[in-house]
Amino acid sequence: MKNTILVMRQEIIHVLRSTGYVIFAFLLPVAAVLITGMVKLVQAKSVQETSAGSTASAPVFQLAEEGFVDQSGWIKVIPPEFQGSLFAYEDEEQAKKALGSGQITAYYVIPRDYLETGIAYYVYPDTRSYLSDGQDWVIAKTLMFNLLGSEEKVLDRVWNPIRLYNETNIGIQASAEDLPPDDCLRPGGSCKTNALVRYLPSIMTALFFGTFMTSSSMLFTSVSKEKENRVIEVLLLSVRPRQLLAGKTFGLGFAGLLQTLLWLGAFYLVFNMSGSTLRLPENFVFPVDILVWGVVFFLGGYGLYASLMAGAGALVPTMKEAGVASYIAISPMFLGYAFGLMAPLTGTADSPFLVFLGYFPLTSPLVMVMRLTNSSIPFWQPLIAAALLFATAWFCLRASAAVFHARNLLSGQPFSLGRYLTAMVGR
Repeated sequence: MKNTILVMRQEIIHVLRSTGYVIFAFLLPVAAVLITGMVKLVQAKSVQETSAGSTASAPVFQLAEEGFVDQSGWIKVIPPEFQGSLFAYEDEEQAKKALGSGQITAYYVIPRDYLETGIAYYVYPDTRSYLSDGQDWVIAKTLMFNLLGSEEKVLDRVWNPIRLYNETNIGIQASAEDLPPDDCLRPGGSCKTNALVRYLPSIMTALFFGTFMTSSSMLFTSVSKEKENRVIEVLLLSVRPRQLLAGKTFGLGFAGLLQTLLWLGAFYLVFNMSGSTLRLPENFVFPVDILVWGVVFFLGGYGLYASLMAGAGALVPTMKEAGVASYIAISPMFLGYAFGLMAPLTGTADSPFLVFLGYFPLTSPLVMVMRLTNSSIPFWQPLIAAALLFATAWFCLRASAAVFHARNLLSGQPFSLGRYLTAMVGR
């Protein structure tokens, strides 16, 4: 027992000193929570400032005083909204004097052939800022008002032909009225109004795939490297093979569990406190049961794939053969990842095949987590899946312990699938 604890302690220290592990397991989830919190604070402060500003008297927009010379004779009446800011002059000489004296800031000239050409002229002093582009819409609206017979309602409808669009997307299966009020209470395909909430099951599948890959691969790499550099020969002088396996499995399992807890906690905090930051529905809540079952299926999945990877690592003589061996050991995980990732995107998360993969121990750590995130399922389904997973993990751990003996650890035979399967079944 003492030797097992020493090996476990050494593996934990080695992992915690790894830069990649620290970045992925600690810095990224913590940074996600901090950034979300900072954005939340900035938004709250902005809302407070906006609310405080709205209580004060808002500045009133005031039109610049301008004039016009209508040579076409079309402008008979100045619209009521421009009276006091738009002035008519008989000729351009009067308009120039008014401009020079500062009575107006600019003036327009409507030529005789305006109706045929649509051309008008805008005259302004060269002392005006280059950033000011005038207010030509004033004369445009004035001309339109007179051309339409001075009808304010007609002018308003022509100037703003459509005030509001009433959109109907026939691509959505159900209309907004048909959607239940609690369609986004939890993540999954039932949420039709928010893409992030709808595809969160796929995100959870990718997250668990990454944690399984890193955790189980760390055990495989540790054993393979110690075999190649012959450190394993020194260790076996004072530690039994099964003590070595137990120490590495529990030590790296602790590191993987810590990583999973940090990421699940970050997901819970980010999704439950972000609100408008991520434009989430007001009634959305990240369920706590997903966190609990996520830890359960991580422990079972890690025990299963860590044992498979440890058995493969015990039979690999050099790191050159490590790639093939690791892919063989974790190939079922790729199947669960592919279907778990795509099922929420295609709306087939509850199909019979996906339900079967949710029970099948080699794929259940990913598929069942996806199904739990996608919709509410009966309690007995993840319970049975977890029981089958832990039973299979226990069997594989015992098989891996049988492979983990001096004959295999010190052997220089090349890795082969037949030899791996024969060793794992205990022959």
